[in-house]
Amino acid sequence: MKKSGAGVGRLAKQHRLQASAERLSKESRFNHEECKVLLYIFDKITAFGDLDRLRMREILHTTFQITDDVMLDLVYKAFDRDNDGVVSDAEWVRGLSTMIRGDIDQLTEHCYFVYDMNGDGSLAREELTHCLKGCILAGYGLDQEEVEDCERDIVEICMKKLDMDRDGQITFPDFQNAVMEDPLMLQAIGPCLPGANAIASFLSLITDKFRRYTETYGRRWVRKKKQSMASARRSLRNIQAAVSVMNANAKNEQMSLATVAIMKSRMSVKY
Repeated sequence: MKKSGAGVGRLAKQHRLQASAERLSKESRFNHEECKVLLYIFDKITAFGDLDRLRMREILHTTFQITDDVMLDLVYKAFDRDNDGVVSDAEWVRGLSTMIRGDIDQLTEHCYFVYDMNGDGSLAREELTHCLKGCILAGYGLDQEEVEDCERDIVEICMKKLDMDRDGQITFPDFQNAVMEDPLMLQAIGPCLPGANAIASFLSLITDKFRRYTETYGRRWVRKKKQSMASARRSLRNIQAAVSVMNANAKNEQMSLATVAIMKSRMSVKY
């Protein structure tokens, strides 16, 4: 009887996993089979406890090679979107989907969310200072005071590069425009995305298509930038055409008014 009960429990668990994989395959960039494996991995990870901040930091550090101490906490926050202190199975799959296979817009949104420490929708100089703290190490002829000076200089450079409208705050449109201008600015405030080798190694656990991931600075970015520039050129041409039509209409209207005035003057002279 116990064996039968255990079998029923396993069957129910498999049904739940299948249903979750089906649902998440529609909400992420992983297919059904990949979602099943990710959920199985999640089940093994959480067999002895919830996937809390410390355990998620360890996974991000050892598996995805995100080693910056500040970034580990901030990337964990990007996974735990409901801010309940643990990463759920759905947050696990969605977070990996964005980080590994997200499109350009999703990666940009992910990085901005990571850097926006207080969640107010803009990046202040203080947030950049906190994110970039420790990016320069003392030693090799640099004392601590010189390191702090270098960090301040880097913060100022990032502000100049990312604050496109020069209002002292880096809004999401500022960040988006700066990234489209130069994809290297995507992680200018801190390394919050895994490298290509780490991604390929992880994907090899769940699929044979382990090279199917978004290249951070690859051809998609160039194509996106070209599309953006082409769209801007089309908009400019449309504006120029509209201005030309308006000028032509105004000119015709002026000519019509002049013609009426001449005719009136001739009629007054005649009569």
